[in-house]
Amino acid sequence: MKSTSLFFLNLSRLFFLFMVLIPSVRNADAQTIFQEDKNNFIALVEKSDETGSGKRANQHPFTLHEQDITAILSAIQVVKNRNTSTPLFTSEQVALLAAYLPQALRKATAQQDIVFALSKEKRYLAGLKTQTYYVAGSFFVADSKLNILIGEFDKVANKAYEMAYDPTSQGLVKYDFNFGQREQAKFSFNTPLSFSAHGLKLKAKNRFDWVVAPTQLTLEASVEEETLSPSNRENTPSKKNVAGSAPLPAEIDIVARFKRLDALKKANLISETEYAEKRRQLLNEL
Repeated sequence: MKSTSLFFLNLSRLFFLFMVLIPSVRNADAQTIFQEDKNNFIALVEKSDETGSGKRANQHPFTLHEQDITAILSAIQVVKNRNTSTPLFTSEQVALLAAYLPQALRKATAQQDIVFALSKEKRYLAGLKTQTYYVAGSFFVADSKLNILIGEFDKVANKAYEMAYDPTSQGLVKYDFNFGQREQAKFSFNTPLSFSAHGLKLKAKNRFDWVVAPTQLTLEASVEEETLSPSNRENTPSKKNVAGSAPLPAEIDIVARFKRLDALKKANLISETEYAEKRRQLLNEL
């Protein structure tokens, strides 16, 4: 009896491991743009068969510049309470998306979305332990606007589950992510958002999981500055070098740029020589 129970226990473990290792149908035909492991990726997928606006073709391929993507993604905040908010994306996640999303949009067809899942680490217990969290969603361009669907925010990695089915930390466990939907899901992301850049808005008042952003932030910013009178221009706070982002003090701006540079180096998107040169340029601006 004991051996029979052990057999079925091992069989059930193998079954669950098998299910974990099989990617979802939607990802089976995905075209990978970036992948660090099973749960950190940016990919092209065929649009889901939804009703209403989901049937409309995307405006792909599309050209969107890195600095505009950085400005858009850095400007989205998740409201925690009346007095505090936190960025939807970390600076490292912004750097990765800004580096790979232009490539994905250029390659995408009118029937493809760009989906992503990216992790971040948070320390607790005075920094002695870390916990992994994921943000996931999708991008597409329609009506010359970048649409951002949020499926997951701070999805917690299940360390006990990973230890049970991947005890040697080989990266075998693959999580099932929600990439957001054009048709409102029953349990969609419903936490309020705020924006620190001009032009960003929610798709609808009753949806916090769908953000729409202009794709010509640089042009809009230059036109706005040209229309200012000399007196008003003197009283207007200076903007970041990244056009379209919110006005920030120079000290905060330079720190953010250092973080993005470090993220690019960590993701092996630039060489050691390029990193050293860019870092020297930033130091010269101090």
